[in-house]
Amino acid sequence: MEFGIYLSFVFLGFGALNKMFNKISNFLNKYRFLILIFCGVGILFDIFFLKLTSDFLIFFLTGLWILTVKLYKFEGRVSVGVALGFLVLCPFLLILKKEAIAEKAAIWAYMFLVVGIIQMLIEVRKEKR
Repeated sequence: MEFGIYLSFVFLGFGALNKMFNKISNFLNKYRFLILIFCGVGILFDIFFLKLTSDFLIFFLTGLWILTVKLYKFEGRVSVGVALGFLVLCPFLLILKKEAIAEKAAIWAYMFLVVGIIQMLIEVRKEKR
């Protein structure tokens, strides 16, 4: 009898978690454009205006980009394309003697390549099923 009570609490917990997940998902879908803008502006602000390199900020904005990818259902090509854009930017920054900014652009290029490759591996795995 105690097991039945425990089991009912577990199922009630999953129902509450499901409701909470749906509310969060609806909220994020409602404001997904703002999340995309915040992510893009945050990355550009980090590259061009911040003097320090913050691991926390890089991981936060990378997580925000992953959330944006999920919300917009971007393919891996989008992340790789952004990475290539940052890689193209690097030589021009080096020519202009902006080594610190070029280094940050290279860091972001690497992060976007990692996210894009992981996305592509997930896409290939889904195609094989």
